[in-house]
Amino acid sequence: MAYNPFFEEDLHHAGPPRIAFSPLELLHLLGALVALTIAFTFILDPRETGFDLGAIADVVVHPDGLVWFTSFVGMATGFVLHEVAHKILAQRYGHWAEFRAAFSFLGITLFAATFLKILLAAPGAVLIQGRVTPKENGLISLAGPSVNLAVAVLSVGAYLVGYFTSPQWGVDPRDLAPFMLLGVAQVNSLLSMFNLVPFGPLDGRKVLRWNRAVYALAMAASIGLFVAVLFYMPPV
Repeated sequence: MAYNPFFEEDLHHAGPPRIAFSPLELLHLLGALVALTIAFTFILDPRETGFDLGAIADVVVHPDGLVWFTSFVGMATGFVLHEVAHKILAQRYGHWAEFRAAFSFLGITLFAATFLKILLAAPGAVLIQGRVTPKENGLISLAGPSVNLAVAVLSVGAYLVGYFTSPQWGVDPRDLAPFMLLGVAQVNSLLSMFNLVPFGPLDGRKVLRWNRAVYALAMAASIGLFVAVLFYMPPV
């Protein structure tokens, strides 16, 4: 979120911009990351849990390390880097900016992932206070999806290098790299595209309001990459 209208106090910093994280903000980031990692593990895990408490306990107590690690890396890059990108650019412009988790929505996310195998991710937002101009608002909002897009491109590149240079790429199901890189590319390309939807509090609405050409370019790149990752990547 690039601007919070519920705060009327002007907290625009005097002096040079600074990058800082408060202990409360780090706690909120960590809590949201843990919740999203658990939720995404249930999405990736091949076992059908449904309302079977025994199956749910099996995923929690005897998790597949590959699934857990992929979930963690996917959420760390897709969620944490996305929010930190918003925050850092806002602070570079001299504004107060901190992430706050929406713990009630994270509870819904965990329930939906555990019982329905659906990822309803609404972890929270970066709250920003200060004299935010329309251009700053657009660029701050664009920073998150841009980071997701960059991570997805790097993951796709690393995956393709491994696929075309290693004869054993993806042969061993315990091999971490192919599964993780493909998962990270899928998560980040999806988040980039989703967050650019011009609706409600999503980033796309603010980017579109600032510059239609930039928005169109960013959305086209996100859709193109998501389709390529989903349908045209060589299989593991």
